[in-house]
Amino acid sequence: MPASEELPERPLVAIARYTKFSEAQERGLVAAALDHAYWIDREGDEYVLYVDAVATREIVAELQKFEAERAQRAEDVARRAARPVLKVETFSLYLAGCAMALLFVAQNALPERFTEAGVAHSVRIVAQHEWWRAATALTLHGDISHLAANLAAGLLFAAFVLPQLGTGLAWLAIVLSGSLGNLVNAWFYRASPHLSIGSSTAVFSALGLLVAAECVEQWRHTSTRSWWQLVVPLGAGLGLLAFLGAGDEPHKHTDYMAHLFGFTAGSALGACGAAIRLRERTSRIVQRLAAFAAAALLALAWSCAWRAAR
Repeated sequence: MPASEELPERPLVAIARYTKFSEAQERGLVAAALDHAYWIDREGDEYVLYVDAVATREIVAELQKFEAERAQRAEDVARRAARPVLKVETFSLYLAGCAMALLFVAQNALPERFTEAGVAHSVRIVAQHEWWRAATALTLHGDISHLAANLAAGLLFAAFVLPQLGTGLAWLAIVLSGSLGNLVNAWFYRASPHLSIGSSTAVFSALGLLVAAECVEQWRHTSTRSWWQLVVPLGAGLGLLAFLGAGDEPHKHTDYMAHLFGFTAGSALGACGAAIRLRERTSRIVQRLAAFAAAALLALAWSCAWRAAR
């Protein structure tokens, strides 16, 4: 498939003109992919792409597809580059951090029976239907280092999730997916008593929300719709899950399955929210109601635990 050499003595058709040789050569490769020869001849300041007359219709149709895909990729790249950097509402992060700290103080100040009523106990959740434990356990911690580690990772992941779903929906999704992770974990250990506390399930739910939202965003644009582009956010999320979720000290009694179930629940909610563009479809008042619902769910759960402990 010669380029820029003498044209053969057989019927040829000029199908396009380009100002750069590289542009003509790139389109000529489209003809080559169809097993047809092509020629490029320079005429003045232009490069003319010639093909056999008998193959003109097929090559032109394929070139139209090529140009359409090229234009779509350029549009996707421009759209992603122009995507505004969404502001993180840091007030909610401060509020969440303070709330968790106050709950930790209350946990250590109140009689132990109140803490016991809030622990995620697998048998009591499944067999005795004490559902509230799945939520209250997210607010309990073994010691100050346990609280600090969860706050550091949780607030970091939450800071990236908030712009994806909006502040209210993000916190509601984190609480719901964290609670769901604890419920599934309780069912997994339903045959024997399994106790779990800590917001780490919600922490990895936030990670799942973030990873799923980014995967959906990558898939939405044709320029990044490839398995490799999806491997990057998914691989990063699974890597963090393995590195942070498995722990490094056996005596810490890391609840591996709770982390996995929290991550999975968060991924499911994050994928659904990103797929339907939930943030764009949600008004400010709905965001505020969602934030209130997240707090109300925890308050309701603790009211049930309080009655059970009395």
